[in-house]
Amino acid sequence: MSEEGNRTDGPGISVVMATYNGATHIREQLDSLAAQTCLPVELIITDDGSTDATLDIAADFARTAPFPVRIHRNPVRLGYKGNFMHAVSLASGDLISFCDQDDFWKPDNLAKVRDAFANDPDVMMVFHNARLVDERRRPISTFYATPPTPAVSRPLTLQPWSFSYGFMQTFRAVLRPASVYWPRMRDHYNPGKEMGHDLYFFLVASGVGSIVYLDDELAEYRIHGGNTVGSGKRTKPTFIDRWRYRLEDRADTYRYLARMTVQDSALFADLARDPALPEALRTRARAAAAAWSSLEPLYSARAEVCSASLPRRIAAFVRLVRAGGYSERSFWTFGGRAMKKDAVLGVLLAPLVRRFGHESSRTDRACHRGNASAVASPRALAA
Repeated sequence: MSEEGNRTDGPGISVVMATYNGATHIREQLDSLAAQTCLPVELIITDDGSTDATLDIAADFARTAPFPVRIHRNPVRLGYKGNFMHAVSLASGDLISFCDQDDFWKPDNLAKVRDAFANDPDVMMVFHNARLVDERRRPISTFYATPPTPAVSRPLTLQPWSFSYGFMQTFRAVLRPASVYWPRMRDHYNPGKEMGHDLYFFLVASGVGSIVYLDDELAEYRIHGGNTVGSGKRTKPTFIDRWRYRLEDRADTYRYLARMTVQDSALFADLARDPALPEALRTRARAAAAAWSSLEPLYSARAEVCSASLPRRIAAFVRLVRAGGYSERSFWTFGGRAMKKDAVLGVLLAPLVRRFGHESSRTDRACHRGNASAVASPRALAA
């Protein structure tokens, strides 16, 4: 164990690992945790009913691990999202790191992550880059070809649908009380599905605190036939990719995102009233609730621009312009390029796009934080 690994100053990190039939690769991941230069204060393993040797391997590791290892067997299957949320509820550290059973962490992972929290109590989450590898850990590509966010993002400054994968996330345990609201949350990208544990904590953190991104490949994300959630080789979008996105039929996406803004606003409204959170975070949550609420009429109007009759398309477009839906002076904005796109592919050509356009993904790359210092009022869209 290194001298750095013996340090007791600074916040303690709980690593939470949700397991299920991970015997093939779990020992390599466990050994990478034991090799950290900054050791966690504990490893929480919640197993979702493994029928292979996963639990035996974990128990063998626990006997010699340089930190406490707590193994819990779920009495009923929770699924990987619920399993991770259960692991979070058992953690006792100041910081909580999600850990997949089949990856491999670089030795300085936790040290660099902890340092990113050290000097700014406003930081609620840190996430980092990674290296995609095959099942034998042979390199495939970097995970993020370009940084997905600024190095430091203050509350409500990120694109509203931003998120990161759990295996690269660490968040402050002060956010753990938010877990009680997770069961009702539906996923932004998969209608009818429960929200991912990682998307959920990213959403909460982005509303009530700052998020730090480290452009260091601090983990190897293993791609193999047994991944519950996987990712292929990551590259920058091509010219064709960008134009395919622009020509998508996005009316149903905008309707769905409008519903998600109502859900997310309600979440932050509940957090603003929750005495389990510090007052400073409750104040931030009230602002986040108002911000997300202001997005609903914008998305509802944009869905009309893409799908309604011509008079209603024109009326919706005019309302969006008047309400600042495309203005950088607004709090949330779709931006000037989106205004041109909506004028042509929405107001003028919506029937053709609806008939021939590709089915769209459940996301929106255009919507982002504008330059307004306060949440814009949606009253202009109510007319």
